[in-house]
Amino acid sequence: MSNEVKFRAPKVRPYFDRLKDHWRWNMKSLLRPGGALHQRVNGKVILLTGASSGIGEQVAGRLADAGATVLLVARNRDKLDTIATAIRQRGGRAFIYPGDLSDLEQCDRICEQALEEHGRVDILINNAGRSIRRSIKFTYQRFHDYERTLQLNYLASIRLAMNLLPGMEARNEGHIINVSTVGVQANPARFSAYLASKWALEGWTWVAANEFAHTGVRFSSLNYPLVRTPMIAPTKIYKYMPVMSPETAVNWMLDVIITQNKRKLGVFGKGALAMYYLLPKTSESIVNVSYQSLYEAPPANYVSSKVRAGRAANSAEAPARQRHKR
Repeated sequence: MSNEVKFRAPKVRPYFDRLKDHWRWNMKSLLRPGGALHQRVNGKVILLTGASSGIGEQVAGRLADAGATVLLVARNRDKLDTIATAIRQRGGRAFIYPGDLSDLEQCDRICEQALEEHGRVDILINNAGRSIRRSIKFTYQRFHDYERTLQLNYLASIRLAMNLLPGMEARNEGHIINVSTVGVQANPARFSAYLASKWALEGWTWVAANEFAHTGVRFSSLNYPLVRTPMIAPTKIYKYMPVMSPETAVNWMLDVIITQNKRKLGVFGKGALAMYYLLPKTSESIVNVSYQSLYEAPPANYVSSKVRAGRAANSAEAPARQRHKR
């Protein structure tokens, strides 16, 4: 690659076409969401990860009912078979692609197989994800927490996109939807591993959106709040917190598919983002108060900072005592 600076005339007409499409499809989604969904996805091939339960399962059914061919990706073959069978019985088109997306070679295999069997993928929905709730001080010996979340939430999503983007670019048409979280705006405590992976995913999404803005390829981020899905079930405190229903979450995703908006973000996320930029220290204090107020049981091998400080002091005093004895 040459380091020589060269200029060329940019294409600006696509910006005006995109603006016109933006308002047209947003109005359709608002006034006739069912008809708009059918117009947008009928005859399209959609690859959906995390399709075996929760939001993914319901979205798959709605897309197939609207005329799309859905390619269902998840680890559990039996669940995928059950979902695909139900879709086919209603007259829809569904195909299953079982695989562990944390294995990047399986990401490649799934994409290669999908392209070979269907010729193209029009929409990629990176819905699969892993969440870990744990304080940083309890992860000093658990670096794998970060590796695992990054592998699935970021690297797998990008690997799929990089396999499918060349075809989208060649056809000058395509849509990649990356499911993120409102935590990127609110920065709640105890989610450093999870949020780091989602920050990385959003960073890639925005750069890609900027680079492809003059083409027909679109990129969207979906910043969900807590949704009542199997992923949050292990965290008991979520049983007592207000969360989004799966039905609302499904409608959010369908809206993004129709409108191709860059981001779907609720009122809480917008407020948290404004608070963070306008009053960052106040925002930090509010989150920290909630962090201190909720007890988190330490792991069995955890050594507290007080004990570590005592050990360090004893280590520093030991040479002095030895010299005194002499």
